[in-house]
Order: sequence, then C-alpha cells, then structure tokens
Amino acid sequence: MQDLLRSVSNSYPEFSSGQKKVGDLFFKEPIFLAFSSALEVGRRVNVSESTVIRWTQKLGYTGYAEFQQVVQRKLAEERLEKAEQKIPEPVADQSFLENLLDADISSIVKLKKTIKEDQLLKVVDRISQADRIYVTGNFFDYGIAHWFSNWLNLALDHTEMMYSSTGEYYTQLSKMAKGDLVIAFVFPRYSRMVIDTLKSAKSQGADVIVLTDSADSPALAYADHVLTVSVNTNLNIDSYTSVHALLTSIMRFVYVKEQEKVNDNLAKVEAVYKERNIFM
Repeated sequence: MQDLLRSVSNSYPEFSSGQKKVGDLFFKEPIFLAFSSALEVGRRVNVSESTVIRWTQKLGYTGYAEFQQVVQRKLAEERLEKAEQKIPEPVADQSFLENLLDADISSIVKLKKTIKEDQLLKVVDRISQADRIYVTGNFFDYGIAHWFSNWLNLALDHTEMMYSSTGEYYTQLSKMAKGDLVIAFVFPRYSRMVIDTLKSAKSQGADVIVLTDSADSPALAYADHVLTVSVNTNLNIDSYTSVHALLTSIMRFVYVKEQEKVNDNLAKVEAVYKERNIFM
C-alpha cells in the first residue's frame, strides 16, 4: 500500500484543484475509495464523477474500476502481512473458542508462506490430463477425501473414491493403469492401508499426488507430486481448516482451467435437480 501512496504523492503537484481533493481523501481514507463508487467519492469532496475518473487516469490507470481493484488488493495484502508478522498466541482473557479459531487462522497463514504456486499448478495440470482419477484417504482422512472426490467427479467426471474396506477397492486396483491418477490424503496417524494402495498404484503405472503434513511422511516414497500442509491438533482433535483452504484453491484453479467442461457438467446436474424438484 505504501508504494501506491508514494505514487499518488509524487503525482500530486500535477493534479488539478479538484483532483487534489480526491488525492487528499485517498491519503486520509483509502478504504473509502476502495469500496465506494466514483460518484460517491466525488460527492464526498464536492467534485464531479468525471474528475475522480480523470484522477485515476492521471495515475496511469485505465479508469476508476482498475484503480479500485488495485487498492482493494493492496489493502488485503497489507492486512495479511500484519497477520503474518504477529501470529496470535493464546490470550489469557480470550475465550477457549477464540483461541481455537486463532490457531486455525495461524495454520492458513503458515500455508500461504509455505505453498508454492508452481507446485499447485502442476497438480492442477495433472488432474486435468488424467484418464481416470482415484481419490483415497488415510484412516482418519476419509471424510475430506470423500468430499474432494465428489467435487472432482461432479466437475470433471471420471473420478472415484476408493477405500480398502470395500470389495470395489480391489476392482479399482485391477483397472488402474498408466494415464490414471491417484490423489491420496495422508495425514497422521499414517496407516499401512493407504501406503499399500500407493505402492500398488505405482506398480501399475498410475501417477500419484500426495497431500500430507510433513517431509517425513511415508507416502512421499510413492509420490510424483506432493503438496505439504500442516494439520492443527487441539485436544487430540485434528483441524483440517488449512487442508480445506488448499483444496478450495485447487478447485478454483481447476475451474479456471476447465471452465467450459465444468460449467457443462454443473448445468447437467442442475437440470436434474430442477426436474426432480430437489431444492426449495
């Protein structure tokens, strides 16, 4: 945000008297400009809407909308940087719930610091290219794996959830081949079942994406791509908040990359919902 403030300050001598009013307001209340229309800004300082727009163009933007998007992004980055600089510790006068929520916030901040976008993009590319996708979960991770599998199948088709306690599991293993993809959730406590699944998948030529918590995870020995994200544990109850955040990012990247296909599949299921009168 400071670089934007400097840019306005450097251009200030070149502003008209009306544009200087807009600049003064920006120095005092950048949040107001970030979330108010050009017309509202103009009324606030008694200038025309066109004066506000020309002010942003004087700064090098195509118009007010582009300038506003930049301000919104800069403010968001500034808030996140402050959160990173001071990750909250448990506070004595906070409630138990507030301390638990602070721990989850910290886990997302840690994810932002450690995740590499190029790794995520490689995962998205492999998901898009897979002939068939199998999703599997560690003993305690079945729920989140099942949720992600359902979304992938809804969006892209050809996705199956696999779990070793079902008879279908062995059929899925027998059909697995080169060009297929296994996405495995492997968080503590690590089970032999999921490791055996990955070992079989690799032996049959499938690629493996592993989401896990540590560089010491036993699943890494079978992984083509790894996304590492920590799981927050309080009172021996794991919180997958940061894992959900990572999966949501993957889903959004998949949507952008395969937008036409995803929209087509979603339209088909919406038609069924409407035909069956599913929702109120």
